[in-house]
Amino acid sequence: MSTAASQETLPTANSEQRPAEFGTVWRTFASAPSLDAFYQAWLTLLCERIEGALGGILLLAALPSGPFTPAAVWPDRRRDLTHLTSAAEQALRERRGTVHEHSTCDQGRCFDLGYPVEAGGRLRGVVVVEVGERDPAHLQADLRDIHWGMAALEVMFHRHDADRADAAKDRVFTVLDLVAVVVEEERFQAACTALVSELATRLDCDRVSLGLRHGQGLRVHAISHNATFGREMNLVRLLEAAMAEAVDQETLVRYPQDPAAPLVTAAHADLASQQGGAVLCTIPIAVKGRFEGALTLERPHGRALDGAEADLCETLGGLAFPVLLAKREDERWLLGKAWLALRAQVVKLFGPAHLLRKLIVLALTAGVVFFSLATGSFRIVAKGTLEGGRLRAIVAPFNGYLADARYHAGEQVDAGAVLAILDDRDLNLESIKLSTQRAQYQRERREAAAGHDRAKVRILSAQLEQAEAQLALIREQLARTRLTAPYDGILVSGDLSQSLGSPVQRGDQLFAIAPVGSFRLILNVDERDIGFLTEGGKGTLILGALPQTAIPFRVSLVTPVTTPAAGRNTFKVEGELLEQPAGLRPGMEGIGKLEAGRRKLIWIWTRTFLHWLRVKTWAWLP
Repeated sequence: MSTAASQETLPTANSEQRPAEFGTVWRTFASAPSLDAFYQAWLTLLCERIEGALGGILLLAALPSGPFTPAAVWPDRRRDLTHLTSAAEQALRERRGTVHEHSTCDQGRCFDLGYPVEAGGRLRGVVVVEVGERDPAHLQADLRDIHWGMAALEVMFHRHDADRADAAKDRVFTVLDLVAVVVEEERFQAACTALVSELATRLDCDRVSLGLRHGQGLRVHAISHNATFGREMNLVRLLEAAMAEAVDQETLVRYPQDPAAPLVTAAHADLASQQGGAVLCTIPIAVKGRFEGALTLERPHGRALDGAEADLCETLGGLAFPVLLAKREDERWLLGKAWLALRAQVVKLFGPAHLLRKLIVLALTAGVVFFSLATGSFRIVAKGTLEGGRLRAIVAPFNGYLADARYHAGEQVDAGAVLAILDDRDLNLESIKLSTQRAQYQRERREAAAGHDRAKVRILSAQLEQAEAQLALIREQLARTRLTAPYDGILVSGDLSQSLGSPVQRGDQLFAIAPVGSFRLILNVDERDIGFLTEGGKGTLILGALPQTAIPFRVSLVTPVTTPAAGRNTFKVEGELLEQPAGLRPGMEGIGKLEAGRRKLIWIWTRTFLHWLRVKTWAWLP
């Protein structure tokens, strides 16, 4: 059987109907030395007020999510009160006063009165009181007494929360002040000394020592109120041993130690005996998951650090130690920094964890070994240009004017095709003039021959021959006014369509024509690679216009002609195409790779850098 008493029927905790004796009771246990004593006193008074109470338990939780643990038990902590669990769970679940009946007690029929403990808007716990058999009215009165008794707990919770908030605020300000002391100091040693000295003053300690990891052990770097100290001092060795003892156990070590948490404290015992029985507390400090040092605090006998002070030191260490480590790293020599960085990488490589790093290094090592042993084809890369096998220049035969131009560069022409026509009007007029002059010389020579004037005949014969020669020259020039293609080919250069009527001089190149199907390859090879080439060597060409076609070629000539390009000298190398796919045109450019034997793959990929390094080293050496 289970019944519930509704909370709405009860007066509030601040009701004026609260019995006056509870105010008196509050004053009697408000000065309890500790919270545990307060809870026990409160439960005792509550159970004594409820007539016929057989037992009681107060369950409280440190966190909002639980768990709930016994804070006080009445009348005896050794008594088994597990049967009150059901009533406690019901009161917590329903968050109101409940009555749970059971028949497991000695009196036969008993009731468990459960009431939730709430303060500050959250559930803090539950109190359960076991009573003997009674009527419902009496049970309702008992629940009302429990409800009124909650006022004392509420006040205590509010006071405790306020005290904790003030303590937390003070702790934050203290930590920030101490970290500021570390940050303000420029030098590492000065920052360590200032930190321990200020911490000793704030916590009223006889001595505070700071140690940092050094190799496999710890080294004391600062002792409060001591600017310098010798490494050979017995005190320093004892401090380092005590710090190492706490760091090895990765937990705070007190001496004299707490019997509830047995730890190894041999080094602390030696230090305490050397200091006349001082109370010690060593706090190991972790940075990024690794314990990098410790703080050892010493106080006179009987004045041990409490939990709040230890938490303050641990928080301070977590904030200040990274700053100290950074200052120490900044003061190292460059070689020292490089050595530490190298050692850290080696530790990560050969130590535990860092599996991905190990796999990457293993893969790189395997790759270097493979490419150091494997060989491959060494090929020299060079830019290439297609040119006609033999170019024929079409030049102006005489001084004149351009009358017509029928083709331009890039067009394919047949043999005998008229490429351009020069203006022949002046030549025709000169031809008529010379023809008339020749006829005159012929008539005059006949007249001289009829008069038997041999001298005049000879003179006129010479003039006649001169006129005929000039006329033949004019006729030859007239025949050359039509510039024709000497063979089937492609015009490589020449576009005169925009220059009609312009004068041309004798010998000016008007067109350049290359025969169809005849090409030569010109490669510009870097001077660093020219020594690997020989005439007759083979290679492969990929043209920008035909990227899908690989054209084989053979080196036909390595010329000693150099051409500066992009700040380097290149040699001109001529190649002969072994295949001529359709679509080739003079002037096409691409990339050629020339075979130069087989070499180690690592040499092939690093030769350019090695060449540069050798040259630069030679230039820098005295």
